[in-house]
Amino acid sequence: MQTNILSTVARLSDRHLLDEVKRLAARERDVTVELIAHLAEVEERGLHHAEGFDSMFLYCRQVLLLSEHAAYGRIEAARAARKFPIILEMLAEGSLNLTTVGLVGRHLTRDNYREVLAAAKAR
Repeated sequence: MQTNILSTVARLSDRHLLDEVKRLAARERDVTVELIAHLAEVEERGLHHAEGFDSMFLYCRQVLLLSEHAAYGRIEAARAARKFPIILEMLAEGSLNLTTVGLVGRHLTRDNYREVLAAAKAR
């Protein structure tokens, strides 16, 4: 990461700045979706145990250096996405966010997930 990034950003034109913010937000969504998919597989394989951690939470906190909130949210999303992969698509397109996944994820069933996720879009 550049230490002078603020001065670099300050030199951008208004249009370029706004375009970059949109591009970076999309990239952040894509990276978050990739991380969630990878976390789901790490948990599925039990690799956090192989690395010496009793829980995914501890693995995320100590190895990935995520905050408590970020670790919890991503683990919840990974677990929900493992059962309902459409969650990853919705996160990538921005029609669903991690907070909403945390709120509805544990209430999803095979019978209601389409309806619940449709109602949760862009909330």
